[in-house]
Amino acid sequence: MNGAKTGPAFLGSLAALIAAGPILAVAWVAFSSPWGDYLIHLAQTRLGEYVANTVLVTGVAIVIAGLIGTTGGWLIARFSFPGHRIFGWALALPLAVPAYVAAFGWLDLTQGSGPIKTPLREGGLEWLATSLPTVSGPLGAGFIFGVTLYPYVYLIARQAFADQPAEMAHAARTLGASDWQVFSRVTLPLVRPAIAAGLALVAMESIADFGAVSHLGAPTLTVGVVRTWAGAGSLADAARIAIVLALFAYLAFAIERQSRSRARFGQTRGKAATQPLETLSSSKAALAILACLTPILLGLVLPLGRLVYHAFTEPLAQGVPGALVNSVTLAAITAVLAALLGLGAAYGIRSGTRFGKLAARLASLGYAAPGAVAAVGVLIVFAGLQTLLDGLWGGMFPLLLTATAGALIFAYVSRFAAVAIAPSETALSRVTDSLDNAAMTLGAGRRRIVREIHWPLILSGVGIAALLVFVEVMKELPATMILRPFNTDTLAVIAHNLAADERLGQAALPSLMIVLATLPAMIMAARTLTSGQRQ
Repeated sequence: MNGAKTGPAFLGSLAALIAAGPILAVAWVAFSSPWGDYLIHLAQTRLGEYVANTVLVTGVAIVIAGLIGTTGGWLIARFSFPGHRIFGWALALPLAVPAYVAAFGWLDLTQGSGPIKTPLREGGLEWLATSLPTVSGPLGAGFIFGVTLYPYVYLIARQAFADQPAEMAHAARTLGASDWQVFSRVTLPLVRPAIAAGLALVAMESIADFGAVSHLGAPTLTVGVVRTWAGAGSLADAARIAIVLALFAYLAFAIERQSRSRARFGQTRGKAATQPLETLSSSKAALAILACLTPILLGLVLPLGRLVYHAFTEPLAQGVPGALVNSVTLAAITAVLAALLGLGAAYGIRSGTRFGKLAARLASLGYAAPGAVAAVGVLIVFAGLQTLLDGLWGGMFPLLLTATAGALIFAYVSRFAAVAIAPSETALSRVTDSLDNAAMTLGAGRRRIVREIHWPLILSGVGIAALLVFVEVMKELPATMILRPFNTDTLAVIAHNLAADERLGQAALPSLMIVLATLPAMIMAARTLTSGQRQ
């Protein structure tokens, strides 16, 4: 089916162009434009703080997410205790909470006038109220990322623990190894690549965040990009900071890809007997339940509970209904476009050509770029298009405003097209060459094969891809902050602006709307991802 290969390769190259275009534009402007006075001033003042905060926030997030995710994955994969089935998918739910939403709730809970420290002071326990930490600064931001992003580690580590064959542990015990020695010397080393892959995803998300670090007073490189563009109006200087930010993100992306490759290499035969679940005693079961319940409380229940209280006690802020419509509309349009591009990239991989595979790899780079970097890249691309069209039309071509819905959707697609590739590729793998050959033998044309054979088999995968992109767009903040049309806000933007104006009570409802829109999708995804594993 040569024709079938040409179309997919073209669609895959289109996906790659959209995903890589803004990033390449950022690199071009960063290295070709003269240095501005603002960047020199920034390097002498706050750039070091941005870099230090980025490293510290990411490091704290990695430690917390690693401990929670590895512990949870090990408990669910190896032991049976009350609530085991529910915790199996519930431990993934904090991923539905945007970090900036959790930051709103936690800062309000732990600040001096909050519901935790105020009763202590009124009860004469001033020393205790003073000694309790406030979730703010780089350490607080790292904590927020750790308790909301640990599901990346949990889901991958759980699968790795569950796939380990029973004979390896049995052989170690036969040689006299204790339970701790089996875990530390046999079990844990085999799952380290999987854990590293999850931690790299945590690092990528932490590096890319804007809302949480901005609200908690821990400015990172992402904040620097936004301030350089919005405050100083220097696109070239913003591009240079974006390059540094992208390097951090791509380093994490490379580690994640390499770790996944090592994890697949380390997997054993699928027919090997896995270890049966060990039933815990009452005391150990209580500890396991506590270990599983704590991260759900920290990442989901407590911050959202505080926001629910505010939502019922504060008046509705202006613009929330319109922001809801804008968010859903932008997310829906982007989901459809990204799913189509993801499917095109998947067909490019299936074509078997080097061009198709390279296109898919380039498209995957889009997800490693933080939203602020993608937004700066879109600004550069639109500015270049405007210059080109002005030259062709003698300076009379209508102005291409970057602050338009089209520019924003372009940035979304560039950022999240890669999210749609994996489920589309998995769905397309169900369509074997033998099915195509059999249909061709019966005289079916290429379009009929795609319509009657391919589409029914890949529809569910494409739907999941669109759903994942919808969730990501609903949560996206930095790209929206930079590129949104004038007088047009999304739920993420209006929640951030209200919280920045110290109107947290009114920011609660739009924040909760984001979670309500993403939580059902996360429940479906978590149950789907864990349904095939041992319960």
